[in-house]
Amino acid sequence: MENTVSFQEYLLSKGYLFDPKIIENYLLSIKVKPFVIFTGNSGTGKTKLSQLFAEYISDSTQNSGNNSSLIKDNEFLSVKVPVNKSSFENTGWTLSNKYLYDVLPIKESQCDCDILVDNIPAKAYVRVQMQLEYDKNNEKLKNYFKNLFSQDSAKIVDLKINIGAFKEIYDRKSNNEDFIILEQNSNKTAFNERQWFMNNNIFNYLPFKSGYVNCNIVVKNIKSAAKIRLMPRLYFKKNEELQNYLKENEGKKVEVKIKTDNFNFENFRPIWEKEEDSTNHKKDPNYKIVPVGANWTENRHVLGFYNVITGEYHETPSYSLIKLAKNDIDSPYFLILDEMNLSHVERYFADFLSAIESSQPIPLYSNDDENYELDIPDNLLIVGTVNVDETTYMFSPKVLDRANTIEFPTMSAKEYMNSDFKEFDFKNINYLMNPLEDLDVRNMNVHNLKDIFMFINCSRGNLWDVLSIELDLFQSILKKINFDFGFRVINEILRFMFVSWRYEGSPKKLGKLGEIFRYTSQTKSSSKTAWFTKSYWSNYQ
Repeated sequence: MENTVSFQEYLLSKGYLFDPKIIENYLLSIKVKPFVIFTGNSGTGKTKLSQLFAEYISDSTQNSGNNSSLIKDNEFLSVKVPVNKSSFENTGWTLSNKYLYDVLPIKESQCDCDILVDNIPAKAYVRVQMQLEYDKNNEKLKNYFKNLFSQDSAKIVDLKINIGAFKEIYDRKSNNEDFIILEQNSNKTAFNERQWFMNNNIFNYLPFKSGYVNCNIVVKNIKSAAKIRLMPRLYFKKNEELQNYLKENEGKKVEVKIKTDNFNFENFRPIWEKEEDSTNHKKDPNYKIVPVGANWTENRHVLGFYNVITGEYHETPSYSLIKLAKNDIDSPYFLILDEMNLSHVERYFADFLSAIESSQPIPLYSNDDENYELDIPDNLLIVGTVNVDETTYMFSPKVLDRANTIEFPTMSAKEYMNSDFKEFDFKNINYLMNPLEDLDVRNMNVHNLKDIFMFINCSRGNLWDVLSIELDLFQSILKKINFDFGFRVINEILRFMFVSWRYEGSPKKLGKLGEIFRYTSQTKSSSKTAWFTKSYWSNYQ
């Protein structure tokens, strides 16, 4: 069951009125960069917007993954799938795990773990995904998706899968071994990308049947035969010794031992085994509002610390939220740092900034010759709210470089008091409401983006040519006041252009280049350059 109230209706029901462009800008920004800064006068709703969106998303994801997603009369599970080329060319998808938590122990199978590869120790994590393929000869369903794609390439549709298939694939088994032992190939994927698709022996340990299981699906009253299977994958963290060893032994088999301490399937019960429960159980909140203190000078205020006296790790609300996010990677989690600039951001948040940029773990502490680190998951979204007055500190350019900045204007009393609070018609609401869609855009480089934009036109010609000219001009203007910017900002402006283009429906000709480019560049402008940015765009045609 989907949340039947739109996000803007939800905001209005809570008594908040925001410029729709602010909402659009925010929801597109967090796709491009997991760190957004809200700036503006006190009382303009900066904290509330991020909090209410987190609450709204939490309600939607809980409803989409709970018992109500079952159509009990016909015993079908309802999931959502994107309308993309794969939906009709490859006749299949990789399903989002959030729809499967009630029928299979997916979440319980995904965890951090210690591994030994030919006795070389490494830190790793296991991920499980489900693939679905429908009958390639079902021309009616293929044409349905093909026609939808030609109209709207960002559309999402309901797909129903019979519950019997999940009953067949769920294979409860007990295994008391201390290690999972697998034989894997040493190949380029292993030593370059640090990952393996785990061989079928993994199913001797996980509570799933290996291989394909036949199922029936329904999409808009179109029925089809289909098949599903689970694909466990093992990722290991950067390890120079292990990667060199795998490279030296390319083409050979290696023994992988996975310590099983973190796997726990005992408490899982599929939905068909659960008793009816009249209470509505809710998971932990998917956000934390953390007020920043004026005395924050180190990262222990955010990440906690190891107490050498008690031998225990002292957790903070931020740290606890990160742990929740790591165990629920298909749902967004929001860390809201309220009044972020009451202390120097670089002093308590430098590790986060580095981790966001490098995708490397944050060192926490060492104990008994073992180093403990914290990975920042991709589904953690950080929002910092900022007031500028005599009690706060200005952000340095290196902080602003690593965030998207959105300025909240102060609404006039007359406009606020006399507004009719009408709902705004967002172009592609499904795309906005899923902050984890198009997550790969964060890693797109200039060559990936050029391959896309070279085939798109705008009112002034080829989009890529126009963007390169305008960005060069914009850069030269800011350079005159010593606010030059490098390739990081250029890449992020281009990535924002990409998600804006996707939001517009991926057209071959972009009609609102000036408006999109204006909002794009302003998210990368500090308060010191805001006047020049606005002046530049006021002259843009």
